[in-house]
Amino acid sequence: MSFLPRISLRRTFLIARRDYLGYVKTWGFWLSFLLPFIFGGFAFIAATSDIDLTPTQYVTVIDETGLHAERFYDLYDEELEEQAQAALSTKAFFIQDKNKRQTFQRILRADGTKAAQNYISENIPGVSTKYEEPVPAFKFTDPPADNLKDLLPYLRGEIQMTIDDKPANLGGLIIFKSSDNPSEPDTQYWSTNVNKLDAPNLTNRYLRRLARTNYLEPKGLSVKEIDRRIALAAETSTFNPVKTEAADQGVNKSDTVPFLVATVLAFMLWLTVFSGAYMLLTSMLEEKLNKLLEMMLATTRFSEIILGKLVGVAALTLSMMAPYIVLGIGGVLGYVFYGADQDVVKGLISAFNAKMIIFLIINLLLGYILYGAFFIALGSLSSSMQDAQTLTTPILFILMACVPVIFLGMTAPDSPLLKIATFIPFSAPFAIIVRLPSDPPLWELLLSTGFLTLLCIGTIALAGRIFRYGVLSGAGAGVVIAWFKRVILRRKA
Repeated sequence: MSFLPRISLRRTFLIARRDYLGYVKTWGFWLSFLLPFIFGGFAFIAATSDIDLTPTQYVTVIDETGLHAERFYDLYDEELEEQAQAALSTKAFFIQDKNKRQTFQRILRADGTKAAQNYISENIPGVSTKYEEPVPAFKFTDPPADNLKDLLPYLRGEIQMTIDDKPANLGGLIIFKSSDNPSEPDTQYWSTNVNKLDAPNLTNRYLRRLARTNYLEPKGLSVKEIDRRIALAAETSTFNPVKTEAADQGVNKSDTVPFLVATVLAFMLWLTVFSGAYMLLTSMLEEKLNKLLEMMLATTRFSEIILGKLVGVAALTLSMMAPYIVLGIGGVLGYVFYGADQDVVKGLISAFNAKMIIFLIINLLLGYILYGAFFIALGSLSSSMQDAQTLTTPILFILMACVPVIFLGMTAPDSPLLKIATFIPFSAPFAIIVRLPSDPPLWELLLSTGFLTLLCIGTIALAGRIFRYGVLSGAGAGVVIAWFKRVILRRKA
């Protein structure tokens, strides 16, 4: 076929190998490669050790009214219990029986952590009741003095307190002062740490609860009982009419997990395309500035250089993403085989179906080729990094505009914009992936892929011409601007 350029696979392979090994041999590549494992190790050490990254803030209370301190402490204890319930709720992931899991969650919300732990120990012996209690944002301590004037040296750090036989600073002071309306005290918070707002935020929540109590209790209503009944209130059941089996039309995590998976995969695809295309740009620019391209052209065709660079950087990009891919696959497989929530397991299995895998691979290749060809062409026209930044700005804006399209698949999968983006080749690789859980018509996917394929072919042909012109003539951004004025704006030189 004479219209196709002649390509030597051996020379193409040598160029691809040179680009790949040129990056792999650097310290930066291996640092990036090992980074997720390094951070994972640090996270594991921090989680399993007693390292305290934030010192405990000690706060004291002075209640000049004599009406609020006890109820204020009660609210603090209630919020600690809520945090403990949130920590213990993770045990639900290890309860395989759906009815027992729902019962555990209901007891946890209504009766607290002790009742939920007892239920696990009596009814689900295979699940450990041990859990790490959450560390409170601050702790209360008795005031070392009974008035603001004597407490100011403690607040400034001039004098330290002794707590558990250790010196400690007083981090904050809450004062409930008398006012004309006893139910609305004049409340003050004193602290040198103005950025730590846990204590004043708790105080504001107490004042709001106080306002509710003062309004409801005269009418014979209890705030605690209202909150308890709200926690036990029935929840709406969601159904999907598209499901064919009438007995299984209820919506659960197996229906929502595929959308989350598709969003994550589309974003990983975006990162892969972006990082690969940008490495192509820097590689092209470096070789042009060092006059290596002219030397390569003595024995290599333009088409072989372009194809070799596309293959080499693609292999390099996949190598850099390999740790994240391995960790992701390992996490998914681990949850599929050992996860207790079967709804999530079903969602993961349905998300990674044949259609998702096929279209993910196709769009990864086409998206990388599309943007990679653009960056190769623009890199060949650049004579400096400033030129490259100027020429690639429109392409970068297009890539950045695709990010909201990705997250539309999670928040608004029926958005008309998402459907339009499917037929725009620049956003199609990402829009197709996030639309797959909605099961769009196959003809839309094939038509979009066809448009993207045609644009890739045209872009490669155009990139080849631009590449030839940029390398042989040494063109820079000025030449592009002059061409635009001459051809587009029809201005004479």
